[in-house]
Amino acid sequence: MSTTEVNKIENEDDNKTPDKKQIEAEEKEMMLKSEAENIVIDASEKKGAENEGPVKAALSQEFTDQGREVKPKFIPIGAIKMPGFFTRNSDKEKSKDEDGVEKEGDTEKADESAKPRHRLQFLHACPFTQFMHHPKNEDGTENAETKRGIRLPNIKYPKFLQKKSDKDAAATLASMETLEDKLDTPNDGMENVKLDGDEVEGKVATKLPLKERIRQKKFIMDDIVVCVVVVLVLLAVIIGVVIGARAGPPAERPLRLGRYMTTITSCGPVEGIYNEGVYSFYNIPYAVPPVGERRFAYAAPLDDLARCWNGSLAAHAPGPACLQLLANGTVAGDEACLALDVVTPHVRYDAPLPVVVLVGATTLAGGLGPLQPSALYARTKEVVFVRPNFRLGPFGFLALDSLSKTKYPETSGNYALSDLLVALEWVKHNIKHFGGDESSVTLLGHRAGATLVAALTTVKKAQKLYSRVWLSSPSVIFPGEPLEQAVKANEQFKLISKCSDADCLRQISATELLAATPDVWLGDGMASMPRAGELRRSWLVLDGDLLRQHAYEAWDAQKKAKQLGKEKEFKPMVFGTTRHSGHSELLQARHLNWTAELVEREVSESVLGERNLTAAVFQHFNKTYAGLVELMSAVRTLCPLVSLARLRLGAPLYVASAGGGRLAAADADVRAILGTFDSDTPEQRRFMASMQHMFYYYVGHGALPASEPLLLVEQDPLPLPPLPACDLLIQADVVPRFAHVD
Repeated sequence: MSTTEVNKIENEDDNKTPDKKQIEAEEKEMMLKSEAENIVIDASEKKGAENEGPVKAALSQEFTDQGREVKPKFIPIGAIKMPGFFTRNSDKEKSKDEDGVEKEGDTEKADESAKPRHRLQFLHACPFTQFMHHPKNEDGTENAETKRGIRLPNIKYPKFLQKKSDKDAAATLASMETLEDKLDTPNDGMENVKLDGDEVEGKVATKLPLKERIRQKKFIMDDIVVCVVVVLVLLAVIIGVVIGARAGPPAERPLRLGRYMTTITSCGPVEGIYNEGVYSFYNIPYAVPPVGERRFAYAAPLDDLARCWNGSLAAHAPGPACLQLLANGTVAGDEACLALDVVTPHVRYDAPLPVVVLVGATTLAGGLGPLQPSALYARTKEVVFVRPNFRLGPFGFLALDSLSKTKYPETSGNYALSDLLVALEWVKHNIKHFGGDESSVTLLGHRAGATLVAALTTVKKAQKLYSRVWLSSPSVIFPGEPLEQAVKANEQFKLISKCSDADCLRQISATELLAATPDVWLGDGMASMPRAGELRRSWLVLDGDLLRQHAYEAWDAQKKAKQLGKEKEFKPMVFGTTRHSGHSELLQARHLNWTAELVEREVSESVLGERNLTAAVFQHFNKTYAGLVELMSAVRTLCPLVSLARLRLGAPLYVASAGGGRLAAADADVRAILGTFDSDTPEQRRFMASMQHMFYYYVGHGALPASEPLLLVEQDPLPLPPLPACDLLIQADVVPRFAHVD
């Protein structure tokens, strides 16, 4: 600038007003201040660009070109355009190459800012988690050796649980602001570098096969959803299978017309009647009728549908008993009689009840016994009663050589035993449809029925058909002779019937068969004193098929099996009788007043008088009618059973005494069990309660509640006192020689 120009400017300054000078000074000061700030900002921008790298500088939109602001080029969503050689190494590696050593403080801040923040961040705040990531020494310092050695497994959280980082937000904002430039930006040879590593890894994992994802443990959300669906489907299938397996008929079948109940059997449905709180099914056939060609043949089960019934069988009323001779000499019953009655408190399949099979008869020749199903005790004691009919007299036991020759191997007799076998098989296969438990079957036998049940325990075919046995007043005299000797003893029947072959015996009428039965075959001698030379004949025979050995031998084998621990071969048994089993109304009616002289004469005329035992026995029995029948019972039943229990079985034995001055007849114990005992006094009611407690406890547990082997049941079960009278009769060979025979 020349001197003239300087002077000109100074003259202009002199000509300016004071206000104008003040304004120019202020403007000059502001310009100087602005230039100083620009210099500082430029320096900081250059330093920040150098430290933060080109990516973040580009996102900040503060590049300048010779002092001029330049608008950044388009940045795609989640990525920026960079030269290809930049993709070979990460930004962090490039920064290290250019700058040398990275500052420790900046690195820690960068690492902390780079860590993803998850929605489940509270898990990482757990002390145990922090220890697993960075285990420390005892002094609290971090262990450098294990700093990189222990790591928690990488957890892939679903994307909806992941929180976007600030980096993602910045990239998204930059992309939205430059959305228009995206469409116009030409391809300038720059490569796209993805900033979100997780997103790239997720897309790559999606393209991998399932097996490869499982091997690399890289699962996506779809895999989790599929697994959950599969688990739910399997759970539904399992629940359906369990429910289907437990599904079945209703717990209690419905009643028709509020009175009739229908259930099923192996031969077709049967309809019973609901009465007195129980369901009663009467006269259900269990075997082929033993008539015509099947007379004197073993029972055959109804396993042929041609022999079954069509529709539902009405089982509303009791059927006829088997054909037999009663004690008064009359004939009763029907030959086609192989049917049974069932009385049950429930007809359902859940919680099956114990089963009691009633087998009773006065003698094997005939006589209706007191064993009838009790509706009251079926309901109150929760048991199922079954009473089968079986053949009696010649129809059930006739053994002849003409009948034996019709079979191979040759055999005859014991047809009633086959009836009971088939009846027990029916119980095993059908009682579940009546609410009964086929694995808990108790056989209750009385008198001649008890003799049959005792013989049945020696039959191997029957071992799996029952669980336990209760025998009331059975005979202890069993067949010991072979079949040939029994056949010879029965030749008298052929002469009376005038039939020498089997066809004739099967064709004559049932009445003619009963009439041909000798009188000496009838009765059992229980209600009489033993006489010298009395005929002793047993209806049962060793037929070689059902009965092959003497009952004592079979029981000895069972006793040894029990001692060896083979419980499957031994079934519990209980023997019992009454103190006055020889009492009968017919015997008592022989004299209006049984005086001491009459009683003593009765004893003197018996075997006891012949052996000079009259005075000795009256030391144990008084000279009254009660004393007489007690002596008869001791000879015929009580003492033989005591001998059997002591020497052979080791089975428990009870002696029932009604008490209250009442005679305990032969059926007092079973009547008390079934609730038909006439109890007039408190003592008699306690006797009935004691018998019921003993029996139904035995039905449920297979053992008596008392541990004593010999019991006296009068009001309460007590140990049986010594029986010196039995010792006397055993020593005199009166017992068991003259025990009653059915």
